[in-house]
Amino acid sequence: MKPINNRLRRIPYTKHDEERQTPDRPTKNEERHAFERDRSRIIHSAAFRRLQRKTQLITVGEGDFLRTRLTHSLEVAQIGKGLALRLGANPDLVEAISLAHDIGHSPFGHAGEDELKGLMKHFGGFEANAQNIRILTRLENKSDNYEGLNLTRAVIDGQMKYKDTFSKDLQKFIYADDRELMDWASAEARNAAIASHVKWQSFECEIMEWADDIAYAVHDLEDSIHTGYINSRTFQDDTRIHEVIELVKKKFKDLDVEVARVCDDFRNDYLFKEYPLFKTFGAGGNRKQQKIARKELASSLIGRYIKAANRDTRASINDEPVSYRYLYRIHIPIQYRIEVEFIKTLIRKVVIESPQVRTLEHKGRHMIKALFCALMREDNVEALLPEDWRERLGSSYTKTKKARVVCDYISGMTDDYAQKTYARLFLPDKGSIYELL
Repeated sequence: MKPINNRLRRIPYTKHDEERQTPDRPTKNEERHAFERDRSRIIHSAAFRRLQRKTQLITVGEGDFLRTRLTHSLEVAQIGKGLALRLGANPDLVEAISLAHDIGHSPFGHAGEDELKGLMKHFGGFEANAQNIRILTRLENKSDNYEGLNLTRAVIDGQMKYKDTFSKDLQKFIYADDRELMDWASAEARNAAIASHVKWQSFECEIMEWADDIAYAVHDLEDSIHTGYINSRTFQDDTRIHEVIELVKKKFKDLDVEVARVCDDFRNDYLFKEYPLFKTFGAGGNRKQQKIARKELASSLIGRYIKAANRDTRASINDEPVSYRYLYRIHIPIQYRIEVEFIKTLIRKVVIESPQVRTLEHKGRHMIKALFCALMREDNVEALLPEDWRERLGSSYTKTKKARVVCDYISGMTDDYAQKTYARLFLPDKGSIYELL
């Protein structure tokens, strides 16, 4: 029997895509492609390792089964690679972009990010995606010849989900200091005479975003089922499901009837008919069969959403672009986008907004605010920052620069390190001169 192959023709990449801001020194016997080297640089970075102790859905330390930012990033990379192979993108490039897509997230999950956003509102803002770019291009140390990891144009551009610089009215942005970097990384958007559409994401960035949505929805659903937050009763609670559907409708305006139909069909015709073992989740029964059912459901959903993806050509591009990264875009039928949004919204309502999680988020917010305020006090920043961070600050600085260094320091902390630093500064019985900072 002839094997089935739905993969599209591979996209050609050029030296333009592989260009770095600072040319690398020639390395003997280097056999890896530029994007493979980028992937290695990300994996071996300190910021990537710290993701192992940063919250994904439920606080780190609540159980060794639950995802962290690191395991989530690895899963996004694996899904992204599958999408890249299907859609003709370079799998090493998409994998590198996916591995780094959460590298700028603060401790304590989205609650920590929201707290830093408020604290930095008058100092240039804080945004996790913008912080990704800052870490990759400025904060990580690899060579005396350049700041950051000196990644290729295609990888940096693939991190740029947003292409507006910071203003107090924007929720999603890049930092104003990175405007020149954005212009360099997204040069093909201008060169292809589509400057008016500079907010477009590269094709590989779109692939990473869909992979992130899949991993976020499916794996957080699996974690929520494992912890007992979501079970068969959740999907049988018509009042809760109606509330979730109404929120999904706000995401997809003018599609009210379609949203309700898709969500109901997904619940009734997919979850319960395709996977009858789902009804046993959280209701006792054979534990082995429950675990198998969870894995079968997760595997099925990931396959479903990878196979839903296709590749379109941007209709407004007439001339051959400098890079094919802006010639194509990802196409996901609306049904599957609605399903993924339904899962994500359900998790938000049932898990993230639960009193159990909210109380821990409150504690995380409090610690981040206390650390930020303590370090921003007059003279405290020089006395309390570790030596390498004092070097970044320098001897002469403005309040805005001080805030940015403090923000970089706090956002780079793991959950554990943030708790330890807070305890050292504020709890009388904690801290020792023999502890390493």
